[in-house]
Order: sequence, then C-alpha cells, then structure tokens
Amino acid sequence: MLPDPVLDRLLVTLDVAVDMLAMCDVRRDAHLIAGANAAITLHYVLSGTLHLTVGVQPAIVCGPGSVVLVPPGMTQSITADTVAAAGDLRIMRGLVTANISGSFGLLDAVTAPIVENLGDLEIVRLAYTRMIEEVDSPDLGSRALIAALMKMSLLLLLRRHFIHAGHSLNLLRSMRDPRLGRAIGAVLDKPASAHSVASLAGVAGMSRSAFAREFSGALDMSPMAFVTRTRLRRAADLLGSTGMPIKVIAATIGFASRSHFSRAFAAVYGMDPSAFRATGNGKDASPPSRMAATVRRNGGLETGYESLGRQA
Repeated sequence: MLPDPVLDRLLVTLDVAVDMLAMCDVRRDAHLIAGANAAITLHYVLSGTLHLTVGVQPAIVCGPGSVVLVPPGMTQSITADTVAAAGDLRIMRGLVTANISGSFGLLDAVTAPIVENLGDLEIVRLAYTRMIEEVDSPDLGSRALIAALMKMSLLLLLRRHFIHAGHSLNLLRSMRDPRLGRAIGAVLDKPASAHSVASLAGVAGMSRSAFAREFSGALDMSPMAFVTRTRLRRAADLLGSTGMPIKVIAATIGFASRSHFSRAFAAVYGMDPSAFRATGNGKDASPPSRMAATVRRNGGLETGYESLGRQA
C-alpha cells in the first residue's frame, strides 16, 4: 500500500529544532521533577527502567530503547526502578520544537504522551549518540546536524506509532481526509492567493459550515488562522534567507500593507519583521551548551547530573 499522500506531504514539511539535549543519570533513591514546558519533551532510555508520570495520568513504565514524546504544557516526574537489581536509570532528555508546514505544532492536538520502543533500530541509537557528541564538541553545522538527526528519529517514532496505534494522533488522523488535504495543499502551494473559508471549502468539496467545523477540529485553529500562519512562516523564511525589502515580502505572501503584515508577524514571533531579520532569523546559531540540573533526593534538592543544553 502506498503511503498516505496527505500525511506524507505534511511530514515532509516537518521542521525540527532541538532547544536542549541532556544525558541524565537518575539513581534509584531520586526522582526528577520537571514543570510544564512550551516545547515537546523527549526521553530516550539508554539503560534501566523509566517510570514517568505526566500530569495526573498513570505512570508510564518503559525499558531501554524506548522513546517517549510528552506534549507541551504537561508537568512530569521521573524515577528509576526501585528494585536494587535493576540498576540506575540513564536517559537522554531533550526539549524539541517540531512544526508541520510551519503552521502548527506536531503534538498540538495530542493530550497524552507517545511511547514506542525503538531498541531494534540501531540507527536510532547511533543518532542519539551522535547528537550528544555534537553537543559536546560543536563544530560547523552542529545545530543543523542535530536537528536533522532528531527529525529522522521522530519520523521513525511516528511511523511505528501509526502502525501500532492505527493513526491515533488526532491531528494527523484527521489529515487523512482527502477533502481537508486538498484545502491544505492549496494553502501550502499558494499561500499568497486570496483564500477564504468559502474558497477553501469549495476546493475541499464541502459546505462552508462543515468545512470550517472539520478543519478547526483537525488542526485546532480556523482555516483562516492556518492561512495566516502559513503566510507568516513563509515570510520568516524569506526574512532569514533573502534581502528582499519587507514591503515586497508582505506583498509576496498576500498582505495588502506592510503595517498589517508587521502587526500580524509580531503577534506570532514576538518581534516585528525588521527585528526578526536583525537577530539572524530569530535563532541562536550555536549548538546547546552545558548547564547544571537538579534531582529530588530524600526530600531535598541536590545537583544530580550535568545537562547538555541551554535553559529553555
């Protein structure tokens, strides 16, 4: 069976950045408590048994080779197996941003962690090992290489998850609807066109009300919000990769005026287009560096490991 064309196309546009990467050792008498984060939290189990509690959900228990993706905004508690023979827990922990088509987060519509064991895939183990090496000894292209390796790991995780869970991710499962796929494709192909809810409903072959309802349910945003965010993502790419005047970029992506474009851009990126361009596309070009982290032990806090990353 051929891959689903809509899902495949969306995943091709997956944009991944690694904001923090850590090698964490958790002793049997300690547990790590992490507050809610705006990024995806990733856990890759190297050895031992991970007991992960996310929010008020039952604890997730998984062994070496397991990868856990925790959606943004969820508190977490990590402990090792308390059985003496099990040994301490060693994991790689990262904060990751992953956007599809530059318009919505990979896990925006997901309310529970994704867990899969990829221990049989040697390429995944090698990818995480290489990522840590790049953080330890950064060189030209380290950030790009780390992002590329993380994207590969995430795609393999999602492929296995879809097989086991039957495309259970609400967002991507909804995108299997070819009607929504046609509308999304129209926006991605020509973001500057004069899109409207009515025109996109026509592309989808649906009534206006049904299209708006199904689209909002799938992407957790209205059709026109998706159009705006797609345009702004394209604008961010142009600001960082070209010297085009901002007024020209605004017109190129479908905004009637520079002032309207600037307000919309600042609302999403937290700065106007000129400031965004001046900061070098709004991204730190250097790889993450080391920092200290803490674990809770016997009721107190102590430094438990070094974290390879920057404060998010």
